[in-house]
Amino acid sequence: MFSEKIHRYLFLFGSCALFLGVMLGTVPTSIPQFILLGNWLLEGKFKIKWQELKENKLFWILSSVFLTHAFGLIYTSNYNSGWDDVRTKIPLMYLPLIYFTSKPFSKKEFNLILNCFIAGSFLNVAWCNIYKLMMHNSEQIRDVSRFMSHIRLGFLVDLAIIFCTYLWYNSKSKRYKYIYSSLVIVFLFSLLYLGLTSGILNLIIVSFLFAAYVLFKRKAIYFFLYLIISAGMYVLLESNLKQFYKNSFEIKQANVNVQKEKAASGRLNNPNEFTKQIENGFLVCKNVQEEEVIKEWNKRMTNDTINLQHGINIGRYFALLRYLSSKGVVKDSLTVNSLSTNELELIKKGITNVNYANWSTLKRRVYELMYEYYDYKNNGTINGHSFTMRFFYLQAAIIAIKEYLPFGTGTGDVKEAMDEAFVKMNVPLDPEWQKRPHNQFITITLSNGLHGIYFFLLSLILPIWYLRKELNGMYWLFILSVVISFLFEDTLETQIGLSFYAIFNTVFITQAYFKKKQILAD
Repeated sequence: MFSEKIHRYLFLFGSCALFLGVMLGTVPTSIPQFILLGNWLLEGKFKIKWQELKENKLFWILSSVFLTHAFGLIYTSNYNSGWDDVRTKIPLMYLPLIYFTSKPFSKKEFNLILNCFIAGSFLNVAWCNIYKLMMHNSEQIRDVSRFMSHIRLGFLVDLAIIFCTYLWYNSKSKRYKYIYSSLVIVFLFSLLYLGLTSGILNLIIVSFLFAAYVLFKRKAIYFFLYLIISAGMYVLLESNLKQFYKNSFEIKQANVNVQKEKAASGRLNNPNEFTKQIENGFLVCKNVQEEEVIKEWNKRMTNDTINLQHGINIGRYFALLRYLSSKGVVKDSLTVNSLSTNELELIKKGITNVNYANWSTLKRRVYELMYEYYDYKNNGTINGHSFTMRFFYLQAAIIAIKEYLPFGTGTGDVKEAMDEAFVKMNVPLDPEWQKRPHNQFITITLSNGLHGIYFFLLSLILPIWYLRKELNGMYWLFILSVVISFLFEDTLETQIGLSFYAIFNTVFITQAYFKKKQILAD
């Protein structure tokens, strides 16, 4: 219908929009895919394309993940959920379909699409930083990421850093080197400021392995020196974390930790050990004059009152007790009255520790993870704790997998199978927190059985093995990041997560495929 040149422009435009849009939400990711598919259909030449695909083993290997999910519809009991799942995974087949039957990107075009992704990443983190700093001042990490989960945002920002480093290294222009190095600083700052712990951890792991590989290739002595220095840094970090944990969660020898029968007013303190929570070494349950605390809070915060008998603002009550405990004081009317207006507002936002104001976002997140672990060990509250809830998700998933082997539940029945397992476990999670496995390998095994995980692993391993000499160096960092994300997230179960994987994986692999094809032809 159009000239070959126009089709090429549309293909490049759709690819650029796709790489830009993957950082900006579902709609900006979906529209470019329709542009690419529409252009591919209008281009025609279906006999030639089919001949190319029929003989292309890599295409069928990549598409096998989609096909196994489509096969799982045969024995699913929840067709609505199953069809939604299959619809979400269509890009795993039609993106390879498009890119394997289109001309590969030139070096200039490839750099252009990478720059589009970097631009989208910059827009995303800029908005998140502004939202946190000026518009919302959110203290909840989940609230900070506006277009996707905070875990996925961290992984994608890592990719932006990797791409910037690659383009910086290959650029001969001082101007562009300055731009890319500045962007790396912006992205690193955003990881820290937004408290994207998973992204920071992933970047550390990827950077460590990459540096070890480079040094190993250059000279063995450099590699061993690097390992020794890294081991020393690890020991130092572990020591600091242990000390931080000790200061926060080991009970201090202090008068406030000894139960007093009466408050300063003469009223009886609550003698019950209603929680084992500790803040900065001080017991939350000790020396609480419940009536005075609630009365004084309601007096000062008339628009945020607490009423335990009617179940009103119970969470705020415990946040107040934890905050007072973190100061090392008893919990009565005098200590509530001594709180500043700013402290009252912090407690209202859910801040539970007096040190929060002086901690970086990253240190707060580390503390939260430690707190979740302490609660888990002491049979405390698990609901809403993203780290420790995963232990229960994994246990439930293993129970469900054993129940449905070897074929799995069928596409669409994962949630029902998990719900059954949660009941068998008598899990201490409220229904709203009883969710999917949060591990892509486990989810596919549960959904599609042994054949599903076989083809999924095949789609990861075989392209790498076949194209190992032709793959761009960035791909190794990308796939390592992806595998790490698969361990902590159901990455392919959401449109954003699946699109991110399908887009980058397809483009990197097709570029290497055409490169190898050219080498073999020569």
